[in-house]
Amino acid sequence: MYSDKHSFIRPLPVNTALDVIGDVHGEWEALQQLLHFLGYNESGQHKHGRKLVFVGDLCDRGPDSPAVLDWVTNAVAAENAFTIIGNHELNLLINDPKDGSGWYFDNRPQDEARFAPWQHYSKAKRKQLQETLSQWPLILQRDDLRIVHAAWLPDSINKLFQCSETSLVKQYHYWEDRFFDDFRQTEWYEPYMQEKQQLDAELQNEHYPMTFQPGVAHYDLLRSCHNPIRALTSGIQAITQQPFYINGRWRFTVRKPWWQQYNDPVAVIIGHYWRSWYGTGVAEHRKELFQEPPTHWLGKQQQVYCVDFSIGARWRERKKAITPANSQMHLAALRWPEKLIMLNNGKYYSSKRSH
Repeated sequence: MYSDKHSFIRPLPVNTALDVIGDVHGEWEALQQLLHFLGYNESGQHKHGRKLVFVGDLCDRGPDSPAVLDWVTNAVAAENAFTIIGNHELNLLINDPKDGSGWYFDNRPQDEARFAPWQHYSKAKRKQLQETLSQWPLILQRDDLRIVHAAWLPDSINKLFQCSETSLVKQYHYWEDRFFDDFRQTEWYEPYMQEKQQLDAELQNEHYPMTFQPGVAHYDLLRSCHNPIRALTSGIQAITQQPFYINGRWRFTVRKPWWQQYNDPVAVIIGHYWRSWYGTGVAEHRKELFQEPPTHWLGKQQQVYCVDFSIGARWRERKKAITPANSQMHLAALRWPEKLIMLNNGKYYSSKRSH
């Protein structure tokens, strides 16, 4: 159906009002609440002809990723919704089990202890899910709007078209295979290999007194931007001198606020970055990302909006018996062209630009 490279970038319908929903992360109840307040029926239709757009990361960590994926897949097939690939869907496609994916992968007993109870995905349906996800684009756009999961990066977008591979998975592996050969040519290859050999187990040990490892840091730095599919779905990194432990390993790079260099006049809506609605409970390594209030657009031109408000951390509140009514984590939508923010508790806010 989509046989050329341009399937990585697809058009949004013109002259149509949109509701762009942030990372859902398997939070089926919150998604149902948000859809209700936005005015959509059970199949994703809106009486005023509005369309839904999802920014990716529909799955992992939450209690019912299968329900979310099945609903969105059906809504997309009915042309009531559009969606792009996030890094968590990409992990499913490339068979890379990560934190919170034990609802799908069978080799994640640590996930069962952290995130369960949750719904598992039927093995009989996995092949069809893989085929469906492989058809989803990385970018949706029209003249007034761009949707990408983590970062709008012209260099990475250009690299997509340099490669002859038209399959998302095959192109991903093409760049991954090239990466290590390219990294081997850098001055950081030998330090990286020495650090990996000396600290192999310790790099996964949260209790090890980790110090800065320049080889691993530069490996992660180059890896974040080398593969264009990885860069668009996970963003680019910057080196931090202060190691931190998250999702099973020590990190020496932090997410970089690429939007500070975005100067185009076209608005970009992203997810991915675990923004806090309340400004509390923000991890130390994320504090530099958002200096603006949650309702504000980002970057020097105020043309980027992150619509992810950390619903993917809702599982932590359930462990503490914090009710949804008292949750600090929200699923949100940005209504376009109105530029209004709707939370899954039904509250509306105007998005704002500082200038």
